[in-house]
Amino acid sequence: MKRILFGILWAVLLYFVACTLIGAVAGAIAGANNPQNSSEAGAQAGFNAVVACRIYVLAAAIAIGALGAWFRFLPGTRVKSVD
Repeated sequence: MKRILFGILWAVLLYFVACTLIGAVAGAIAGANNPQNSSEAGAQAGFNAVVACRIYVLAAAIAIGALGAWFRFLPGTRVKSVD
């Protein structure tokens, strides 16, 4: 049960981090290309980039969370060693 919860937690965390990075990169590129209107251009480009690829990011985050919990390579899902 603990592994399942940690897999879900990691999937949510990976999803939000990936969406933030995608939006930030797209916004920075758009803002650099339009210096007079950089704030609005960056915000719109970041939003459009995240909307365009959010289903792929969600699928990847779920897959990484599930496989990471199944194969126990994510932190929180590993077996504790007895010393």
